[in-house]
Amino acid sequence: MGSPEQRKTSFSFSSLLRPALIFFAFAAGGFIPAASAYAWLTRYLLMAMLFLIFLRVKFERIRPRSTHWRLLAANLVIAVAAWLAVRFLTGSEILAKAAFFTAVCPTAAAAPVIMKFLGGNAEFVLTAFLMTNLGIPVALTGLIPVVTGEMTWSFLIRVAVDLLVLIGIPMVSALLLRRKFPVLRQMADRSSMVSFLMWIAMLFLAAASASNSVRNTEGISADIFLRIAALSAVICVINFATGFFLSEKRCRREASQSLGQKNTMLLICLALTFGGPISALGPTSYVLWHNLWNALQMFLYDRKTARRRRFLRSSGDPGGATAP
Repeated sequence: MGSPEQRKTSFSFSSLLRPALIFFAFAAGGFIPAASAYAWLTRYLLMAMLFLIFLRVKFERIRPRSTHWRLLAANLVIAVAAWLAVRFLTGSEILAKAAFFTAVCPTAAAAPVIMKFLGGNAEFVLTAFLMTNLGIPVALTGLIPVVTGEMTWSFLIRVAVDLLVLIGIPMVSALLLRRKFPVLRQMADRSSMVSFLMWIAMLFLAAASASNSVRNTEGISADIFLRIAALSAVICVINFATGFFLSEKRCRREASQSLGQKNTMLLICLALTFGGPISALGPTSYVLWHNLWNALQMFLYDRKTARRRRFLRSSGDPGGATAP
């Protein structure tokens, strides 16, 4: 992970770069609605990202605990509760679907990395990533027809096949290829920038699709952006707080990160396919909120670490210069 000074520089740069690029992708997509013509690329970008993730996952480090099952259940309960609450309070199907697709997102692939940066148990979060990214799609096969109001066998089968293609093909192909060509795992570990650029491209396409829909659909006002952004911010706070209180004391930070930091790309793709571009605004907005919280976490952790090093040096501890 490098020296504390190297990590501090990296965090400071990442803390500024990620929110800046996220904002740029949002803004560019909003001002270039014609790019929505290329929204079909979203699913292929997602499959490529999942392929790279499964290439480097170390399954031997997966150790499920009771907390992981609680987090999986909470993920689904919060999503259904958000859908029902927004539907009842506002009467808006559009806002209700945006709330559902935002809240039901599983744990992000980057969450274990962030937890490692914060000095926590990355294996706990990695386990949550695998359990939620495999468990939630199974539940979505039945939930998406209910939320979209298309309760037919043909639609349910369509959802199931779509999820199987999106997740099954990248996972199976990655597992087979890395068994035959072990060097691919090392190559995938060095592909983080490629994944990041694909992620930014997906955000841009989602924003462009939403912008195009707002401009060309009667009865939808531009302030829907702000309402969905505020809704996703509330869901973000609920997720991080719920994860913290659901866990045993020794891994509260890890549980909070697992429930709060979301794999929004999967649900952006599903929302565009089954809920419409406006629904995809929910998980798209959530990206900004959870990354801003991650940036604040890293800033506070860096400051705490720096203070500890200064204290150790002032007390004459020779290990103070390298204290974590």
